[in-house]
Amino acid sequence: MEKDVTNAHQMALESAIFGRLGQHASIGYLDRAQDFLSNSGRIHEVSQELSYSVTLLKIDLEMRRHDHTRAMEILEELAERVEDDEADIYIRTKVMVVKARIYSGAGIPQKGFSVAVRAANIALDAHILPVLWEAICAICAILHSTGEFEGSLKLLEVILPRVLECEDCDLAGYAYSLLADTHVGIAGSAEEESLQRKEQLLRALFYLDKAFLEFSKIGDRKNLDEMLAKRATVLRLNGDRHIAEGIEARYIRDHNARRRKKNRGITLYDGYRA
Repeated sequence: MEKDVTNAHQMALESAIFGRLGQHASIGYLDRAQDFLSNSGRIHEVSQELSYSVTLLKIDLEMRRHDHTRAMEILEELAERVEDDEADIYIRTKVMVVKARIYSGAGIPQKGFSVAVRAANIALDAHILPVLWEAICAICAILHSTGEFEGSLKLLEVILPRVLECEDCDLAGYAYSLLADTHVGIAGSAEEESLQRKEQLLRALFYLDKAFLEFSKIGDRKNLDEMLAKRATVLRLNGDRHIAEGIEARYIRDHNARRRKKNRGITLYDGYRA
């Protein structure tokens, strides 16, 4: 009985640190996320599953800082641990997908193509659907870098209903954002001022709105800002310069407001002080 209570307390402590870490990272308070990472290292006999998850959040933190070299270093260390621990197939495929996303974030997505395809094949065989959809999204990002927008569109339209079934806002936002990129890419091959170009840009705006909604559900400040920036770009391409300027002004205003809150030690969570 006493052991069960201890285990329950340990799980609650782990869950609290993991949840707060994710909150701070997503809303852009990276220094506070780093503090919580330090705290997580003080938990005794941390579960293997949580240890892997915290390491993946460390990688996400470095990617949000645009330090992809450090993110890859942490990932390689995790890959060695996964191999030594003979971890389950879920974490193995997840590590492969994250590797592909690091390459994409670093601006060299083609380097992650083979690992993304391998992860997708393994996830398909093992029927690990969330990782399969994420791997396919990573493949689509790589296709964009080679100008294969039509092929990417077909893949994304097939998997989107399944992605939404996972009820994972981050994954859904990622898929919607990729769909927007796909339509912008297709618009780029159309004639200026043509109806096809305008239709493709309007579809891009539609999916950017969808992505923004998903990221707003989890307060992901980095991706929300990215969606605003993409929306302003698409509006300019569509000839809506004044609306684009309004979005840019809103971004600057919100960014300055967040900096003031951060300097006062106030997060976006009402009543919480670090």
